[in-house]
Amino acid sequence: MGVGDKLRALRKKLGLTQKEFASRIPGKVDYTYIGKLERGEQYPSLKMLEKIGRSFSVPLSYFFEDDSITGTLDFFPEEIKDLLKDKKRQELLKSTELLDDKDLYLVKRIVDVLVQSKMQPTLQVLEKGGKYRIEEKESLISRIRQALSSPATVLSLKEPWVRKVLRLALATLEEEEK
Repeated sequence: MGVGDKLRALRKKLGLTQKEFASRIPGKVDYTYIGKLERGEQYPSLKMLEKIGRSFSVPLSYFFEDDSITGTLDFFPEEIKDLLKDKKRQELLKSTELLDDKDLYLVKRIVDVLVQSKMQPTLQVLEKGGKYRIEEKESLISRIRQALSSPATVLSLKEPWVRKVLRLALATLEEEEK
């Protein structure tokens, strides 16, 4: 299986059109270029293969080895495959790679709170201290406010989007109180 075939297989496994696939690669990549690569009319540079690999969390070796990741994608549940198709979720996942454990733990808790608040009338947040019911949500709101107002030494905010996520979580929690 050549590079073009592997590109096509990866794109199809992710359920993307050539246009969608091209749009997720950094820089200006035209979908017609993807078609030419898939048909073997053009060959990508190593730099382009690296960009594609990073964009879809595929090792560079995927394009040159017989064992392809597309085969292993079959073992992923449909929910995971669907998540891999969403560009915003891919970007969020890639951004978390730069976070330390403390920040990652906080982001995970915020996401849990947002998900649970949409799914249940009673909000339960699990953390080391125990369970909090919706009536005790003020405690979480207070902790998020404190994290936003503290110096970076208390909460390492290496990525500006973490602060945005905290503000969004705070706004969502405060909106529910009204």
